[in-house]
Amino acid sequence: MFLSAPPEVTARRVASLGTLVSALEMLSQTRKFEDGELLSGQLANMRPKFAKRFPRLTRALSSKKAAVALYGVQAGASAATLIWGHKRAVRTTGSAVLAVTGAAGRLHTPFGGDGADQLQQVVNVVLASTGTFKDGEKARDVAMRALALETTISYVASGVVKLVSPVWLSGEAFSGVIRTHNYGDPRLFQLVHKYPLLGKFITWGTVAAEVGFPLVFVLPKPAARAWLGSMSLFHLGIGQFMGLNRFVLAFGATHPAILYVLDQSEGRAALTGRTAAAVTSAPAAA
Repeated sequence: MFLSAPPEVTARRVASLGTLVSALEMLSQTRKFEDGELLSGQLANMRPKFAKRFPRLTRALSSKKAAVALYGVQAGASAATLIWGHKRAVRTTGSAVLAVTGAAGRLHTPFGGDGADQLQQVVNVVLASTGTFKDGEKARDVAMRALALETTISYVASGVVKLVSPVWLSGEAFSGVIRTHNYGDPRLFQLVHKYPLLGKFITWGTVAAEVGFPLVFVLPKPAARAWLGSMSLFHLGIGQFMGLNRFVLAFGATHPAILYVLDQSEGRAALTGRTAAAVTSAPAAA
C-alpha cells in the first residue's frame, strides 16, 4: 500500500519520517535548550531590532519551554502526516505546520543545519502550497515537477562545487573524508587505503553522477530508473558510513517526484507514437 500510494503521498510520508526523527532527536536533548547551552535560543542575536522592541516576547520565544513546545508540535505534525498522509487536508495542513516550525526552528537555533533540513523545508513548502489547488491532479503535477526540479538542481549544484575542487578532481576527496572522526568509518577507510583506485572511483563517480543527473530525463526508462536507484544507494551509503542519516529521508522523499516525471514523459511519448501511427495509416483525402 505504501509503495502503491500516489507520489505526493509517498513523498509526504518519507519526508515526515525525516522530520519526526529530527524532532525526536532534538527533544532527546532538552538540557541543551537552557540558556548558555549549545541549542539555547538565539533570537536576540539573530533579530536584534526585534529583541530590542519586544524584549519579553524574545525571552519567551528563546526559552527552553518554547523550544520543547516547538519540537513537540513538529513531532506531532510529522506523525500525523506520516499516518494520515493519504488525506489531502491532513497532508496540506501538516505540511504548512512543518514549514512554519521548520522556519521557527532555524530562528531559535541557527546552528547545526544542513542540506537535508533545507530540502525538507522545500518539500514542506511545496506540498503546503500546492495543496491549496482545487484540482487535485494539477496539484500533484505541479508539486512533483517542482520537487523533481529542486532535486535535480541540488544534485547538479553539489556536483559542480566538487568539479571545481582540486581535492575532488585529484580523486582523494572520498578517502580524506572517510578517515575523519565525524564522518568517517575505520573499516571502509582501511579498504580504500588498501585499494586506492576504489577511493578514486567513488570520488569521480560521485561527481559524474551528480553533474550528469539531468540525463535521467532523456535516458530510456530502465536506465533512468537504474540511475535513480544508484542515487538511492548512494544516500544509503552516506547514511551508513558517514552518519548523515537524514539525507537518506530528505532526498528519498523527492525520488517519487522523479519517478512521476519519468512516467509522465513515457506516457506522452507513447501517446505521440500512437497519434503518429494513426495519422500515417489514415487514408489520404480525395
